[in-house]
Amino acid sequence: MTNMPRIFTDPKQSKLTVEIVADMDTLEDKLTNMPDVKTEEEAEVVSEYRAQFKAKSRELDKERKEMTAGARATVAMLNDKYRVIIERADRCTQLADNKLLPYMQEQERIRLEEERKAREAEAARKKAEADAAAAKAEAERIAKETKDAEALKEAEAEVTKARETLDEISKTPAVKARGKSTTGVLGSQTGLRKVWKYEIEDFSKVPEEWLIPPEERLDKGKLNTVAKRDQENAYVPGIRFYCEDTLASRAGVRK
Repeated sequence: MTNMPRIFTDPKQSKLTVEIVADMDTLEDKLTNMPDVKTEEEAEVVSEYRAQFKAKSRELDKERKEMTAGARATVAMLNDKYRVIIERADRCTQLADNKLLPYMQEQERIRLEEERKAREAEAARKKAEADAAAAKAEAERIAKETKDAEALKEAEAEVTKARETLDEISKTPAVKARGKSTTGVLGSQTGLRKVWKYEIEDFSKVPEEWLIPPEERLDKGKLNTVAKRDQENAYVPGIRFYCEDTLASRAGVRK
């Protein structure tokens, strides 16, 4: 069995952290009640406070890293072990896809073809109904308006023909709608899903509105290195290097 690192859950579990926080409480109370610096003596005091807080910040961050090392090691260890298992499951999923996808695609093609035929059949039925109704109306009109027995006979024959066509279409068995998914033996559902993606054909033709702003393409880490290294002599076309005043403190050593 692997020895699990110790996991800390609260900064108070660190004796050093508790001591640092206690010192900070005292220093913060004094600093808060001090006026703005106007004399050299006041500057010396506030400067010392700043150096002390900066040093404590570094100590706390170091302690934080040490306390969280066990947790981070545990997470890394579990991630590594789970990664192997998850990758295995993903490989098996891909294997199932390779076996199932061609069948599902063919079933989808058949389903769409059946839907097309069903739409055509419904359109033919509606047309036959309309033709039969029109033939009947025409026969009734002729029966009222003509004395020509032959014309009436022909009109009635058209009615009979239209009705026979309608009856023939009505007798055609309806196509049973094919499902869009496959039900697994234990009740799972697997179906095709259209996932739209993109690929670049010609980058030069992509409108500017679809590109990220130029400043987001900068290698900021590299520019910071140049700024710190070359300072006032730093030069990169299109880039302005400048400096700002900031304070730096180092805690003194008590003698």
